[in-house]
Amino acid sequence: MSLWRIRTAVEDRPGGLAGVVGTLAEHGGNIVGLAIHTDVSGVVDEFVVDIPANHGAAVRALTEQCPSGTVTAVAAGRREVGDDVTRALLLTARLRSHPNRLPEALAELLLADDARWTNLTPEDAEDVARGTSTLVPVGPLRGVLVSRASHPFTWTESSRADALVRSVMPSTGPVPTDRVIRTADGAALSLRQVRETDAPALSDLHRRCSPDTLRNRYFAGVSELGPRMLRVFCDAERGLTIAVRPQGQEEPIALGHLMYTLDPGVGEIAFLVEDSWQGNGVGTALTRALTVIAADWGLAEVRAETTLANTGMLRIMRRLGASVQTQEGVYVHARLPVAAAVQGGLGEESRKGGQVARLMGSA
Repeated sequence: MSLWRIRTAVEDRPGGLAGVVGTLAEHGGNIVGLAIHTDVSGVVDEFVVDIPANHGAAVRALTEQCPSGTVTAVAAGRREVGDDVTRALLLTARLRSHPNRLPEALAELLLADDARWTNLTPEDAEDVARGTSTLVPVGPLRGVLVSRASHPFTWTESSRADALVRSVMPSTGPVPTDRVIRTADGAALSLRQVRETDAPALSDLHRRCSPDTLRNRYFAGVSELGPRMLRVFCDAERGLTIAVRPQGQEEPIALGHLMYTLDPGVGEIAFLVEDSWQGNGVGTALTRALTVIAADWGLAEVRAETTLANTGMLRIMRRLGASVQTQEGVYVHARLPVAAAVQGGLGEESRKGGQVARLMGSA
């Protein structure tokens, strides 16, 4: 058996995956494992393939049909054939008895060359910047530096590593959705999950917003929050909607959404900020809070869809480290890696928030 671990971006269209599978089959490849990753290039599929003949021909053929033109192939061992979830659960069970062996477990989880404890030094950041390493925070001044020369770590792998750390740390409960956060200027904002009884207040918020603000949020003229839209906002199976109020006040001045998507490990964020509050850091603080919640949910990436006219949201997403692409000359697609963003200190307002602070690794 000649096993290879092959990664390639799959074109986002019907039949895209079938084309990759067909190409591997044409070169005698037998797929024995498949994992889906999210990364800066989009959705990346990872195949463990048994290719009896020369694997180079298969890689060259895949490169010709890959959207980014980048295909990586590294030799795989028999132990790598299996279910990733099962491997993670077994590692978690092992770590509960031997927590100090976390570097070893992370190296096995990510199929890395090396993993070592670190005190989060500037030299570590240089290794991460070169793309050959990823830093997994474990505490305020402690982490594990994981290195692999064969191919870069994906956002999905960073999320998996963070989840493994959290699985063996003392539980402090989930990140609360109802809490107080602060803007960069120190203004206290109260977050509360939207309820059906909030309908009148949310309708008033929409009426106070200008047509341009509503168009930036909904891509269409929406002046009234109808019953159907409110039901969507309150549907936990679709995601989370948060109303934002200045602390001590009852009228909401913003809405934030973290919604599930059909893509594995990916959430979508959106927000609406009343005109008179724009430019005061509300959108930035809300995006930070939603991203910390996304990390707690185990998401690898959050995305935002907007237009070129929505300069405020574009500025926020770029500032927080998102990659931004223009589509059709009008619409903008922003993608923010959750683990890297949280490691970078997105949750500064939650320094005393138990699990949130630990997730950030900067408490």
